[in-house]
Amino acid sequence: MNFALLSTAGAIGLMAAVAVSIGLLYLIRPRMHRITVASTLLWRRVVTTGHVRKRRWRWLLSLLLALAIGLCLALALTDLKLPALQPAAQRFVVVLDNAASMGARTGDGRTRWQHALDASRRLIQQTGQGAEVLLLDTAGRAPLSGFLPARLAVERLDRLALSPDARTRVPPLPSGTDITRAHLFTDGVSVGDVSETMTVHSVFDSADNVGITAFTARPLPADRTRYSAFLQITNGAEADKRVSLEVVGATGFRVERQLNVAGASTVNLTLDVSGLEQGPLRAHIAAPGDAFDLDDTAYAVVSAHRVRRVVLVTRGNAVLEGSLRSLPGIALTVRSPSLGSELPSADAYVFDGDAPRAPPAAGALLFRPLAAAWLGIRWKALAPAVVTGWDDSDPLTAGVDWASVRPRNAFVGQGAAGTSMVTAGTSRDAEAGGALIMAGRARSHWIAVGFSPQDSSFPLQPGFPIFLGNALDRLIESPDVVTQGLGYIEAPLPGARITEGGRVQVAATTTESGTLFEASRPGVYVVDDGRKQLVVIANAIDPLLPQINRRSLHSEGVLAEAIQVPPRTWPEPWVWLLGLAFCLLTCEWAAFSRRVTE
Repeated sequence: MNFALLSTAGAIGLMAAVAVSIGLLYLIRPRMHRITVASTLLWRRVVTTGHVRKRRWRWLLSLLLALAIGLCLALALTDLKLPALQPAAQRFVVVLDNAASMGARTGDGRTRWQHALDASRRLIQQTGQGAEVLLLDTAGRAPLSGFLPARLAVERLDRLALSPDARTRVPPLPSGTDITRAHLFTDGVSVGDVSETMTVHSVFDSADNVGITAFTARPLPADRTRYSAFLQITNGAEADKRVSLEVVGATGFRVERQLNVAGASTVNLTLDVSGLEQGPLRAHIAAPGDAFDLDDTAYAVVSAHRVRRVVLVTRGNAVLEGSLRSLPGIALTVRSPSLGSELPSADAYVFDGDAPRAPPAAGALLFRPLAAAWLGIRWKALAPAVVTGWDDSDPLTAGVDWASVRPRNAFVGQGAAGTSMVTAGTSRDAEAGGALIMAGRARSHWIAVGFSPQDSSFPLQPGFPIFLGNALDRLIESPDVVTQGLGYIEAPLPGARITEGGRVQVAATTTESGTLFEASRPGVYVVDDGRKQLVVIANAIDPLLPQINRRSLHSEGVLAEAIQVPPRTWPEPWVWLLGLAFCLLTCEWAAFSRRVTE
């Protein structure tokens, strides 16, 4: 039974029951023993003197002491609240800085975050009886629970976690509430705007750190069968560091380097990773005295970089054939159009004027595909055509001066099933046109161009081979790869399943536009909705992360030591009551031993 949960009536009933029980025990007379004496004359004289009445005060004193002891114990069990001794309830706000820099280890081997938790726990435990505490954090991860009793607030501390964000902010204090005092526990690195009314407890301790601030893997422009990795390593310490670098991939691929990085500087490094056919690439660094682990590891993905087989179906187009042959990493096969025969196996197809009746098994780039009904495009003749717009954000249109492309005989798509990449109109009415270049998917990806290369000056421009390379990169299917920073990431695939490294499932939430999940550490996250895969590379690429010693709070008058806690308050009433009961019990024992009471 929890006596602290008794109601007022229950507590009064308990005390009354204790008092009645003690009184009844004292009313029970001890059993009289018969003793044979030689004469009763002496005893009659004692009775007549009235000394028995004078000794009743001893019995009464013993009764009062027993009642006092019993009532003190009963009041202690009921967790008595005495208004005269109990101060008015106070409200405190405790804000913890949980930015990534708080994960740096201090001189004793513990992190700044652990020191902040310990200091805030001590502060909350000494806020006094009846105090309420509101827990907040600078990254907005604390659950919205309002003001809590101190005991519950201490339990909630263990639920707070560090954020991978390099920058956070101090949340605003609740309005319309009388707050006794607000405390902020921080290292002063990620926060800068702090109210003057807030007491700041510093857990800062200078620490060395070397981190990876950039890591990408890309094919060489001149030879797409070769891959290189670019790394950027930043030394956030003042002293020079000897850094060990290890780059590891599948099938035993490994590259190791030893680097000297000057204090407070950055070095760039390029590595040949062509030995890895394809797959994730992991870079890890180690340096003596490194106190921050989050930015020591980074990931990249190497796509397949073998020679790609491309089949050109044409009646004869030397310019198009020459441009395709000039692309690095391309093995070109030229065939005449023959709709009655099957196409040879290839990684991608290019159709010049003649389109297949059915979508091919691989991606297809189609120039003027008027007969391809499976595209779902309604073509409209447009002459002369003027390019009116293009999507700068799409890699397909990159590197081409589209404003100078002027097809003589062009067709534009209207009501197309694909996505418009380049639009065209007439010189007199630019809005009376449609999509000149579209992209979509049937059996595989396709790109439809509404004009033939020989019907324009496009093949004579430097951007024509670039467009062909961009198109083939898009058509040769491989999982889409995007690079993101740590934290919450929304993948544009609703209802997808998220796995880290393709094995460990990650908790995710479906939103209106995709799937939201959190990447709390560097890794390769695979997003799969059953129809499409998206590979998300999450790295600690924020250049502010290695700067774990660059404080934003510098005023020594604002910073207070984290070990400072409020002065001790008086013990709770039940402690006083137990002490009083022990003292009374000692007095009763002494009085009985000295025969003062009976």
